[in-house]
Amino acid sequence: MAHAMASVLSPGPLPLAELHAARLDGELFTVDERFSPVDEVETAWLRARALRSVAGSRMIAELDSAMWVHGLLALPPSIHTMCVPRSDRVKFPPSPRFALREVTHEYGDTAEIAGLRVTVPARILYDLAFVDREDDGAAALSIVERDPQLVLACARRISQTPNLPGKGRALSRLEEWARSARELSRR
Repeated sequence: MAHAMASVLSPGPLPLAELHAARLDGELFTVDERFSPVDEVETAWLRARALRSVAGSRMIAELDSAMWVHGLLALPPSIHTMCVPRSDRVKFPPSPRFALREVTHEYGDTAEIAGLRVTVPARILYDLAFVDREDDGAAALSIVERDPQLVLACARRISQTPNLPGKGRALSRLEEWARSARELSRR
């Protein structure tokens, strides 16, 4: 029940200018687009609650947004990466704040934190293996360093999925990240 006391403040009862003034006075700190008293500890629960207050409960945080919620990234992304289950057939209006895609998740790919569904580190690693962005190596490495066993589980999942586009490239990326993590652990 400790989480019930955690505060995420948004404009409403207090105007945005007052929230920013309290932040400048050292009474509040920012949690993405929201604020929290300085005596709160910034946890996954607090970050998820702040994101849920902006994104709602229908979207699932994935990739960079999920990494931020889990504490794998220090700062929230400027554009949150969110998804919805393909089966929901939900339509959201375009937003400059969210990159949204439809995906299919397996059981255990998501967890609920503060009412927000978030992909778990194993699924984040799986997704990173398939997206092709410049800075994904560092992101993947932060996951692999925390739990090296996820590489094997992810590679097994990819290998066992028939007709998966990009399978070879994804497996190569996983091996590259595992090798980098081993090299870093030897230093």
